Amino acid sequence: MIWDDHQNRCIGELSFRSEVQAVRLRRDRIVVVLEQKIFVYNFADLKLLHQIETIANPKGLCAVSQVSGSLVLVCPGLQKGQVRVEHYGSKRTKFILAHDSRIACFALSQDGRFIATASSKGTLVRVFNTLDGTLLQEV
Repeated sequence: MIWDDHQNRCIGELSFRSEVQAVRLRRDRIVVVLEQKIFVYNFADLKLLHQIETIANPKGLCAVSQVSGSLVLVCPGLQKGQVRVEHYGSKRTKFILAHDSRIACFALSQDGRFIATASSKGTLVRVFNTLDGTLLQEV
C-alpha cells in the first residue's frame, strides 16, 4: 500500500504472490524485493518498468541511488557471491563477483558510483566501482 501523508490517504496498492522481503523508494521509483525477484515501478503511475531475477534473497538485499537523474540499482546476482548493478541511465548491467561465499550485506553510495560488500564469511569488506566493476579497496 502506498500512503500519501499530505493527502492522508492511500494512493496506490501493489500485490504479489509471494512475501515481500523489502521495499526501496526514490522520488521517481518504487522497488519491491521478493525472495527471487525484484520489480521496479514508476512512482507516478505504478507502471512496471523492469523485473530482475536473483539468487535466493531472504534478507531482501537491494539498494538504489538517491541522486535524482541517475538511477542505479544493486541487488544479488544469480550466483553465490555475485552482485548485479543496473545503470538505468546508460541501460547497462554489470555483474561483479564480489566474494566466494554468499553476500551478507552491501551499501551503495548516494550517487551510485561505489558499492561496499561483505560476505557471509564476514572477514572482508570490499569496495567496487559500479561502472566497471573494479575492486578499489579491501578492508
